[in-house]
Amino acid sequence: MNKRILIRNLFIAGLVPLCLLIILIITYSILGREHLVIEGNPQKSEAIIVLSGNDGRLEHAVKLYQKGYGEKIILTNATEPTTTIEEAIKLGIPEEVILEENKATSTYENALFSKDIMEKRDITSAVVVTSDYHTLRSRYTFETIFSSTDMNLSYAVAPSPFETSGKMNEYDKRIVLSEYTKLTGYWLRFLVT
Repeated sequence: MNKRILIRNLFIAGLVPLCLLIILIITYSILGREHLVIEGNPQKSEAIIVLSGNDGRLEHAVKLYQKGYGEKIILTNATEPTTTIEEAIKLGIPEEVILEENKATSTYENALFSKDIMEKRDITSAVVVTSDYHTLRSRYTFETIFSSTDMNLSYAVAPSPFETSGKMNEYDKRIVLSEYTKLTGYWLRFLVT
């Protein structure tokens, strides 16, 4: 390979991440944090899927379970301290209704492995419980992965310290940047596959 082609390839290889970064910054600036949050619309379902990650999600799922929104509880990444079987039992969920998934390391895998559990158990509907700031990415991910099925999903939003208005604190800034970065990555992943 000659030097000119090598330089061109290196330039292109550097240009792609730079363009993605610019798109991310523009998106972050224009959309801001309020677009990360999608209102929940939980529907009575056969199961409640609890996404690991934050305090409050399991507690919110327990309230939904007690109100009859699901007969089974699917704990994703059940090794996380906030979504263990022990914690669910402590909060009043009967052990026999808990379905454990303990391999996921991302929202993408949460959706993939939850779909597998639902297919194996003939579960046709679920309420996905996540934090407010995580609703855009989790909904996009679950809807994309479940698009080839006849399963019905609805979403419930657990409260968090994330604020959608007023001055952004460091926590909010970190969350917004992280969510838009991950959302961009997921969008590219689904675009390629």
